[in-house]
Amino acid sequence: MSALARGAGRLRMRLAAPSLPERLKDIRAQVARWANRLGLSADAVDDIVLATHEALSNVADHAYPDGEGDAELDAACEDGEVRVVVRDNGRWRTPSHDPGWRGHGLVLIEGLAEHVDVHHAAAGTSIAMRWHLPDAGKARRAGA
Repeated sequence: MSALARGAGRLRMRLAAPSLPERLKDIRAQVARWANRLGLSADAVDDIVLATHEALSNVADHAYPDGEGDAELDAACEDGEVRVVVRDNGRWRTPSHDPGWRGHGLVLIEGLAEHVDVHHAAAGTSIAMRWHLPDAGKARRAGA
């Protein structure tokens, strides 16, 4: 995992799929620290952290079930909203085994984020999540 850019308003990471499942706890902590620096409520931070976790879990489960490939996390706070995009370069696959109680990640993401766009393409999948800020001026100052 490498941090590409870090600041109050932006968090970018490139993540290697083989270690992604083991790194999710650390990634959640980094996303929480970033979101807390924006001055968001505890509930908003929790929603962003959980939705991001679910999107990255989907990368590990669906894009790279064999463990080979990279993912990218790009989180930004600008223009009165928080935007988190998770991208992979894999091919979306349904797991070959019954996921049991799992398998509801996108439903959960859609319940946590105000806007969700999922785009599947030959070059990979992106999940873009957005949340409007209750006080855009305050968050914009924190992100500057």
